[in-house]
Amino acid sequence: MTFEIALVFVIIGCALYLFATEKLPVDVTALAILVTVMAIPVLFHSQWLVDRGIDLQAAFPTVGESLSGLSSTATVTVLCMFILSGGIQRSGLVHLLGKRLFPMVGNSEIRQMIVVGIMVGVVSGFINNTAAVAIAIPLVLDMARRSNLRASRVLIPVSFFGMLGGTLTLIGTSTNILASAILAEEPGIDRELGMFEFTHVGLIVLATGLVYFLTIGRWLLPARDARPLNEQEEETFVIELGVPAGSPLIDKTLDEGKFEASSGVEVMKLTRGEKTWIKRSRSTPVLAGDIIMARATVRQIMDLIKESQVDVLSEFGDVRKARTDGQLVPILLRNRGLFNGRTARAVDFWKRYQGRLIGLDTRSVRSRRLAQEKLHVGEIALLEISKTALARLLKNSDVVVLDEYEDDFDTRRMLIAGGIVAAVILLAALTPMPIVLTAIAGVIAMVATGTVAKQDMYDDVSWDVIFLLAGIIPLGIAMTKSGAADWVSSLLAGYAAGWDPIFVIMALYAFTTILTSILSNNASVVILVPVAIALGEMLDLNPIPLTIAVMFAASNSFLTPVGYQTNTMIFGTGVLRFSDFPKVGGPLNFILMIVTSYSVAWFWPLQTG
Repeated sequence: MTFEIALVFVIIGCALYLFATEKLPVDVTALAILVTVMAIPVLFHSQWLVDRGIDLQAAFPTVGESLSGLSSTATVTVLCMFILSGGIQRSGLVHLLGKRLFPMVGNSEIRQMIVVGIMVGVVSGFINNTAAVAIAIPLVLDMARRSNLRASRVLIPVSFFGMLGGTLTLIGTSTNILASAILAEEPGIDRELGMFEFTHVGLIVLATGLVYFLTIGRWLLPARDARPLNEQEEETFVIELGVPAGSPLIDKTLDEGKFEASSGVEVMKLTRGEKTWIKRSRSTPVLAGDIIMARATVRQIMDLIKESQVDVLSEFGDVRKARTDGQLVPILLRNRGLFNGRTARAVDFWKRYQGRLIGLDTRSVRSRRLAQEKLHVGEIALLEISKTALARLLKNSDVVVLDEYEDDFDTRRMLIAGGIVAAVILLAALTPMPIVLTAIAGVIAMVATGTVAKQDMYDDVSWDVIFLLAGIIPLGIAMTKSGAADWVSSLLAGYAAGWDPIFVIMALYAFTTILTSILSNNASVVILVPVAIALGEMLDLNPIPLTIAVMFAASNSFLTPVGYQTNTMIFGTGVLRFSDFPKVGGPLNFILMIVTSYSVAWFWPLQTG
């Protein structure tokens, strides 16, 4: 081992310590790595060291190479995926999918894990798994908000299933394509892997992951999120919903109709004439004309206004209902003489302000109906109002307009956003265009069509993740230039002589997993596929199964958030800790090392003779 190699290992050790303990933010640690490997050849290179066989300039990246992480394919791809994912979310498509999917999974963490995980896993076999996970992240976060479940416990399976699903076909991940290209360039092999040549092993690996998360993995998932999913609790209003004739809720209980699950609201009581049900509000069959009192967010109210199964009542009467062309505005009541002690119906918001009273921000309702509830100065009410009337209301001293909500979820934006992301995926899957190129083009299309505003484009990017990638990539360059990667590879080749072939595969798998957690999946493949081929020649083993083992290990390294792009993306949500990955991923990596090694040995002949 040379001095340069030892120095690289010292830097790696310090980096892993800081990543694991999080004494510094992980992006700051990554930038510290970048500065360190950039500064060493600049500050400490000298002729005196060169004369003694220590050439730091040759062993460490140049300034340009150190900064190459900012422009690397992985960094740019992840950045674009953040923007595309944000565009899908802002269009309302994810919200709509969540509404349709949520009744299927409900509040069950296991059902959410299985349904979303399998969907992502299967889709990842036919599109780039980074894109599949990017689309799934906002969907999972939306379902976690609806069901009050811990997002971190579902995000980890989603990312891991995306990685496992990427091994189903050749186009599932760039790792597979790169390994196949290296094989094709190797003298004596001269062929690429087939599109479905290893699908059977991929299916076994995907099934193993599913069983793992239903048994062992479930108990290893984080007990709590690193930070709350919402920085502050979303404001809710008490509203009244009328059940119109022809509603699909009629003759069903609210539980049977899955009303709360599909709408996300909290049912408080059910009123029919003079009768009111509170404890039995969800188990009493609904009839036309019934009034449902519920607590809902502004987003949920917007959705209900467009629904046909209920009418959002305004002024809390039985004849007026909310319109679909108004704007929702929360207002603070401040005119003591007008509001204090008077009922909502007596104030008559429509006559005074040409606004329809939709809801009240109150902890409890004392009256049978909201129209009979007494108002007080300092309370917040929700009005639906036109832009013209809003301009007049802003000048009125009776109230203070706190915010303005306009429903920007529309079918056109959803179709455009969905079409752009579909085009990004299909072009990368069906043409020679790399995913980074189609992703950049997709971002341009999102902005050009107005689906994503300029400021929103930058807000949607988790910049700490981008700097994390930019800082860690130069460390991989240092490993290659210093000879550290070659030194470890030759060490492995020397020890492997005389081993049983199955243990050679396991050793390759284990080493690839560890190396990928430090570098990246593609860097590990570039370094270790040639090692696998050389081992095959030395030990008279078939290089194809050895290469596939390396490829699967590089695609399924779960130990850190920097080893694979999907892990980096879920880490960017802020609800996960660095230590969550080795805790959950370590046992799965060990199990997959055994399962993959034996599967490869079963399906491919190991001996060349």
